[in-house]
Amino acid sequence: MNNVCLCIGNYAKNPFYLKFSDISLYSIEELCYYFMERVHLVDDSIVSAELVNWIRYECGLVELADELDVYVRKHVSAAAFVSTIFEWTGMYDERIVKQIDRTLKEQSGLTAIERYKKRAEYLYQQGRFRQALAIYRELVDYIPSRDSAGRAQMYYNMASIYAMDFAYSQAANFYYESYLLYPDRQTRRAYILANKRALTDYAYGAFKRENPDWEEDFLKVEELCIQTDTKWQSSGERQRLIDLIALKESGKVEAYYQQSQELIGELKKDYKRQTKS
Repeated sequence: MNNVCLCIGNYAKNPFYLKFSDISLYSIEELCYYFMERVHLVDDSIVSAELVNWIRYECGLVELADELDVYVRKHVSAAAFVSTIFEWTGMYDERIVKQIDRTLKEQSGLTAIERYKKRAEYLYQQGRFRQALAIYRELVDYIPSRDSAGRAQMYYNMASIYAMDFAYSQAANFYYESYLLYPDRQTRRAYILANKRALTDYAYGAFKRENPDWEEDFLKVEELCIQTDTKWQSSGERQRLIDLIALKESGKVEAYYQQSQELIGELKKDYKRQTKS
């Protein structure tokens, strides 16, 4: 049987907006759920007068806000701040609260670069590529030159974002930068694939001749392209396009335009999510 959680305080008329996560919170319960699910994104910036005022005026939790207000003035850690909110709500058992507290204390020892890496990884996983790319660009300038593997990973991630945006020329450039720093097979093949997509057949042929030692990797990339094409042929997305064309050719114009607009709307929504700054 699932635990029952009683609501505490008011449901906010004006949400608390977390810009970084692009999330609007409407209750203290939602705030606690955010802390639990995204604990790796929480840092000392959460200890703010803005959040305390939201808890006071929107959630109506005056006593909790009074206690947290003292924390803000004393500049306490995020761990103490969050733990106090958990204790007030009683949403989670002691084991979970202690685990979150321990994680927050461990994170407080991370360097700024390590924290930004975690943020970029989160954004990347959420498909918010423009924000992730902006952080990766900045991180490259701050990661020490002696940390070749770390810098290589940043370039690799940047290249992957460009590749997903079909900017294969830029992707190839960044894969190459990554490969120069950390020459592993995965990066080499990604570099080859980006060039295959970016170059003309003639230029790609010249590229292959310039790198005769990579023959096995070129063959593997060709296999990957064939597999990808086969997967596309049987995909739902391709079938959806075929169905749209069939509607148009059969004269079912109204259904064609309706489904086309639905598809365009979905693509626009996905694009806005990926490029939101």
